[in-house]
Amino acid sequence: MTPQQKRTQVMIQLDDLCELAEELREAGIDAWHEIVYGPHGYQEGLDIGQDFFPLWELRMAENRDALERLDFTEIQGRRSPDWSVAPPRFVEP
Repeated sequence: MTPQQKRTQVMIQLDDLCELAEELREAGIDAWHEIVYGPHGYQEGLDIGQDFFPLWELRMAENRDALERLDFTEIQGRRSPDWSVAPPRFVEP
């Protein structure tokens, strides 16, 4: 099975990021569950390579399709120049 085929078989379940990170690693993606301290407290999320993706960002409606495709570059590309690990005031779940 190729890495691309493995990637398409990952079930995206955001309720258990530890398990999701393990599934992503099995699919060949450098992923780790992480809790980081930000300007407004702790944020849970995933480290993908050298980048951190907080849970609130992964849950954003505009990131759903990219997340299903495991396209973290696309998610990162939506970030504004002043992006912060802290969640914006209004994030749709």
